[in-house]
Amino acid sequence: FRKPRKRIETLFSQLCDQFMIRRNYAKSFDGFKNRILSKIMAMTVIQCINKLNNRNINNLKTRIA
Repeated sequence: FRKPRKRIETLFSQLCDQFMIRRNYAKSFDGFKNRILSKIMAMTVIQCINKLNNRNINNLKTRIA
């Protein structure tokens, strides 16, 4: 279970750091739900793009060389 656990911990860490999931200024529960869902959707889209380009799916930042 070491590899799946590491992937999950990395995902939650990235959500907290990159997408600032803890900082949420929603004024209603629907607003809160929509903001969280949009952040998770953005993460999923980035992972799909990385998978299609044969990159590590956990890399969120791109390097411009």
